[in-house]
Amino acid sequence: MFKKIFFFLLGPLLLLFPAFYNGYPLVYSDTGTYIQSGMEMLIPNDRPIFYGLFIRIFSLGFSLWLVIYIQALISFYCLFKLSKIAYQQLSYSSFMLLLLPLSLFSGLSWYSSQIMPDIFSFYVLASLILLLYRTEENKIHRALYALIFIFSLQVHFSNSIILLGLVLSLFLLDKSGLMRAQIQFKFRPTLILFALSLLLASGLNYTIDSSFKITKGGHVFLMGKMLDSGVLQSFLNDKCEDQEFSLCAYKDQLPEDSRSLLWSEESPLILEGGWQATEESYRQILFGILTSPKHLALYTYNAAYSSLSQLVQIDLGSGLESNWYREASSPPYTQIEKHFKLELKPYLQARQNGNLWKQELNLKEFNFVYKGFLFLSLAFIMWLVAGEKRRIILDHRLQLMFFAILMLILLNAIVTASLANTYDRLQARVSWLVIWFTLIVIQAKKKELSALKEE
Repeated sequence: MFKKIFFFLLGPLLLLFPAFYNGYPLVYSDTGTYIQSGMEMLIPNDRPIFYGLFIRIFSLGFSLWLVIYIQALISFYCLFKLSKIAYQQLSYSSFMLLLLPLSLFSGLSWYSSQIMPDIFSFYVLASLILLLYRTEENKIHRALYALIFIFSLQVHFSNSIILLGLVLSLFLLDKSGLMRAQIQFKFRPTLILFALSLLLASGLNYTIDSSFKITKGGHVFLMGKMLDSGVLQSFLNDKCEDQEFSLCAYKDQLPEDSRSLLWSEESPLILEGGWQATEESYRQILFGILTSPKHLALYTYNAAYSSLSQLVQIDLGSGLESNWYREASSPPYTQIEKHFKLELKPYLQARQNGNLWKQELNLKEFNFVYKGFLFLSLAFIMWLVAGEKRRIILDHRLQLMFFAILMLILLNAIVTASLANTYDRLQARVSWLVIWFTLIVIQAKKKELSALKEE
């Protein structure tokens, strides 16, 4: 019992290596908004409040180190449970050996160490598999899976869309009969939990903000995507002569990109009254685009090649290396000074902010090794599945993991690139699972792999 407690309490510290290296939990430009939303109980226009509540609850109003420790604990727990499905004989020591390279050179630890909700995209996959596979009948564990599942869907709107894609993919796999003899998925309880999560999101928004909506800013983000893809300009050029849309007045002076649309003081969004004031007019334009064959085709074409581009956006640390965070005007600085005043000096002395020895956060070497691990893992997987004799090494558990990871990576690329933009931060949050899959296959099937090597 003591060994188990020691394992689960101290093991997660391994996933905080990036934060220890930095000298403080890693922050991103959105970190300030998340802190403010939770500590001041405000629902932002551009994101849900749930990750802010996560910060409020687990920081205890005292330290952001506690927040990333809980993230690391959830990451550690979920990955261990997934690994036990893939390899039932996995020991604590073997898992720690597996975790070491992931901690040092993958997105698992870098996202667990950030005050950002990106790591929850992995929790969606992990909790879904753990709920569907039903290997753990202990009620406490199943309650934890359900809690992680529901909360992970709340922190980022894209997670719900990705989850629906994953459930549909696994449902089709189940109905195909390919794994029917080995795995019996239980979809109904999972779908009930999904429905409850939607009600929870809408209900909390109504309680705090009198707005019974899942998201307040979806219309703006999608309009930003239409702007970046060129579809908005084409639509306005074609339609403004015959129809009066609010953005027709800005047709010849649209912002350069979605960032300018969302945040520039001279943006039509701001000039027309902001996020809520533009909701009806923007939805009219979006409806017009999605019901116009020409513009729907343009959007689909852009979404397709953007999704392919997103698949290879895998650099660690996008947005982490910035001198802006040390400025008093930056949102992370402002909110840490306001709500975690005792941590302001440690924050300013982190590598992200050029510490006392003028050391900066530099991920060039980390990315080099990480990409090396990733490409070697991809090569190993391609070698494994390309040969019939090698492919049979993958039993039904490993086949399930391979399929689920593949679908998560593809769906993550499609959803983020189609609804937002292509950016390394959004894809690197899940691409590290390729390395984990390779490591768990090597551990679980070392005898079979050795036999292949000898042939």
